[in-house]
Amino acid sequence: MRNGPGDGGRDWGSIDWSNIDLSGFGRRRPGGPGGTGGRGTLVGILVAALFLLPLVVAPLISFLTDLLWFRSLGLENVYLLRFTASFWAFVAFFLAFFVFAIPNLYFALRPALPRLVVDVSAGPRRSALATTLRLLPLLLVPSLFFGIAGADLWDDLLRFMNAAPFGVSDPVFGRDVSFYFFTLPVLEFARGWLIAAVLVAAAGVALVYVVRGAIGVVSAPLSQADLGASARTALALARPARAHLSILGGLFLALAAAGYVLDQYGLLFRDEGVLTGAGYTSLNARLPALTILAVLVGVAAVACFANAFVRSLWLLGGALGLWLVATILVGGIYPSLVETIAVKPDQLNKERPYIERNIAATRAAYGLASVDETLFPVVDTPKAEDARRDLADTAGVRLWDYRPLLDAYQQLQGLRQYYAFNDVDVDRYTSGGVERPVMLSARELDQTKLPREAQNWVNKHLYYTHGFGAVMTNVGAVTPEGLPGLSLRDIPVQGEPKIDQPRIYHGELTKDYVIVGTSQAEFDFAQEGPDATTRFTGAGGVGVSGLWDRLLFALRFGDLNLLITSQVGAESRVLFHRQISERTQLIAPFLTYDRDPYLVVADGKLWWMNDAYTTGTRYPYSKQLGVLRRTRGGLLGTTDLNYIRNSVKVVTDAYDGTVRYYIVDDTDPIVRTLQAIYPSLFHPIAEMPAALRAHVRYPEDLFTIQTQIYLTYHMLEPDNFYNRGDAWKIANETFQQGGAKQPIEPYYVSARLPGSDRKEFVLFVPLTPAGNDRDNMVAWIAGRADPPEYGKLRVLRFPKDRTIYGPLQIEARIEADATIRQQLTLLSTGRGASLIRGNLLVLPVGDSFLYVEPLFVQATEGRIPELKRVILATQDRVVMDETFEAGLARLFGPAGPATPAPGPGTTPAPGATPRPATSPAPSARPGAPADVNALVRSASEHYRLAQEALRAGDFAAYGREIKALEDDLARLRTATGN
Repeated sequence: MRNGPGDGGRDWGSIDWSNIDLSGFGRRRPGGPGGTGGRGTLVGILVAALFLLPLVVAPLISFLTDLLWFRSLGLENVYLLRFTASFWAFVAFFLAFFVFAIPNLYFALRPALPRLVVDVSAGPRRSALATTLRLLPLLLVPSLFFGIAGADLWDDLLRFMNAAPFGVSDPVFGRDVSFYFFTLPVLEFARGWLIAAVLVAAAGVALVYVVRGAIGVVSAPLSQADLGASARTALALARPARAHLSILGGLFLALAAAGYVLDQYGLLFRDEGVLTGAGYTSLNARLPALTILAVLVGVAAVACFANAFVRSLWLLGGALGLWLVATILVGGIYPSLVETIAVKPDQLNKERPYIERNIAATRAAYGLASVDETLFPVVDTPKAEDARRDLADTAGVRLWDYRPLLDAYQQLQGLRQYYAFNDVDVDRYTSGGVERPVMLSARELDQTKLPREAQNWVNKHLYYTHGFGAVMTNVGAVTPEGLPGLSLRDIPVQGEPKIDQPRIYHGELTKDYVIVGTSQAEFDFAQEGPDATTRFTGAGGVGVSGLWDRLLFALRFGDLNLLITSQVGAESRVLFHRQISERTQLIAPFLTYDRDPYLVVADGKLWWMNDAYTTGTRYPYSKQLGVLRRTRGGLLGTTDLNYIRNSVKVVTDAYDGTVRYYIVDDTDPIVRTLQAIYPSLFHPIAEMPAALRAHVRYPEDLFTIQTQIYLTYHMLEPDNFYNRGDAWKIANETFQQGGAKQPIEPYYVSARLPGSDRKEFVLFVPLTPAGNDRDNMVAWIAGRADPPEYGKLRVLRFPKDRTIYGPLQIEARIEADATIRQQLTLLSTGRGASLIRGNLLVLPVGDSFLYVEPLFVQATEGRIPELKRVILATQDRVVMDETFEAGLARLFGPAGPATPAPGPGTTPAPGATPRPATSPAPSARPGAPADVNALVRSASEHYRLAQEALRAGDFAAYGREIKALEDDLARLRTATGN
């Protein structure tokens, strides 16, 4: 490089860049300190390697160990597919940017600059192609980042390539809904990726032109001596740079125009306030605006392309100016004016056809299109024959609430401090030829509850490895002491159904890894003398017999003991990913799972069954779920959801961890798409063992989501929907005595639905009008679980011309009864005890309803809840007794419904006229006094004994004395005629 002519200063615009020699860059200068630079470089490389090693090794270890885990389940191809798909997506997008960048670099290097200074000793000028080839490694860095961005699209690409049609077209553009689920996300990503690629390429090209001397044209002194040289350099670069950047600018504008076209589809998901989807303003203002903007930007793109060959800056500037003006006027102001002037004054008429689309699409997207909804004319009191028919099996009438029952299980069946019950599930089982709903819970091992000194490595990973058995109660089984009647209990497990393999290695609380097949026998259960031990014989787990395997998992768990222990042998295997929710999420992260896997006893084994959902956000005109709250959390915390199907049931063996995914809804396009992608993962429901199919339930989270949507979208008429005059809400109840009201959680019961000739296992919840000031029941929705009606929803609507009491109104009537209120006060103010009000059930009985609410007393110290009272109510009566059977006797007698004037614990409906008694007065107990004086003395004595029992905390005795007091008072009324 030599100085140019002139004043002796360097002319940076006249550099012959093709003769720059970088071959000596980075070499150690002669005469420098010997070896110092080399050692410094080596140290720097070692430090960088030590810093980067964990970032590389940790993911590699995780990948290899998870690969072995998937292989142990026979799902290796399912796991590898996500990586192979991600890898090929990376390669495709990497090469796409690399190939796109090469010609841009070449054309930026191609314009030849005038050689102002000739070095006779230099060789010929290096060509643009040769320079491009030398600089290709520089393109690898941005290509790497663009490839990584594309790799994240692997799931969308797989769905796009295997898309199954919905068979339903949107009403605006006429495209199949599958386009919005599987194609549109790929197009939107591709557009964004291409825009980023064009911008990066444009920035790189501009930098090359600047480095090649364009900056010299602007900044070098314009003296008489170098004016000609600068002019020649500027002319050599300006024309090619203008052409090159114009083409890139045209590509950017073309992609911007494509964005407006894609934005048109986004109108189908827009929240318009009164509806979801494209309304009047969107179709008559926003859609034309987007079309106009797309055309204007397209014209600007053509002008930009033309500017590469002829000067058309005036056309480009005009198009860009029109784009800016149109964005403000057509894209912003015009839709606002249409909304304000044309729509709001006549919103219902303008939006009516689009509200109809919103209602139809939302019901279809949430599986509500075929809801069986009927009007149910409720009578005040069930007929006696209906009550005897539907309630004869009192053990099948649900009295237990899962919340106090969980405490009872923990206190009565925990047995040791290291056992825990995580949740109580509701299912149905057949015993003695009779199917009854039951409540059951798995007795899992909670290692965190071991004494601190026992929480060593051997105990946590080799010895305490599994839970044991389950506890089961018929939903209405209560002992005389008010405790749950157990049909499965204890260790070893006693009762029915029979459990041959009660060990739980995989559950809801199994979070840590364990090693089986070691020289250390595993703890099985406690017994007199030495504890019983066992050894795992299942097919699950990953072998860790070799040194490499042990090293791999020692690094995975960060546990040196696994590597150096002498107890691991040739048969040893490690069990990890044992928690059910984590396990299923890892296998199929493309599904959404119900918050609560439930336990199933079948074929002598314990299984976990969970519901998996296919969800989406792109169903045109469907209402977005938004953020909904649930008492126990779960799926309803999900945002951006406007399509859901319960298409898959996941079954996991609690012993060896075997997992199977069964398709229960093969009409779902999303699951058909996933099945095409992962054919080895999914199995037809016909392959599920019959013993397991008998325990398939209507899923809770799906039911709650459908109910939340149905609260508004049961209104099919656009006028009613717009006015929201018949909107509903989930009914409220009171759980803790004196506590605040809260929405009722959906509950499983066995009930005979109106018009049916048999009992069904259903999940249901009562509904009341929306708002906070009305609590009368307006409807009742049930999810059916038994074939052939599995998966169907049944809705009973009640007449609008009369009041049907809702749960909270029944609660108010309970509180209004003086005798019941007195007993509630006494039960809730005992020393060291609290009163819990269980689920207030609304059971269909014939052509009416029976309200059932259990009352539990729970001591603060022992925390063993006891069922002390059961409240029963109809539309016109409320009674409370010690047992469900006794309460039924208060309501129904042998000859029909008992309708005496209100007595203790009986309240007529407000405004109702008591009817004459049709059942005999309570019969005298053996040895009971017959005259009034004796009755008064007996009542006083029972009251005194009741008070003594209450002061002593003996609630069982207190209840018996209060019941005897009520009997004496009833006889007094009969004897005196009052």
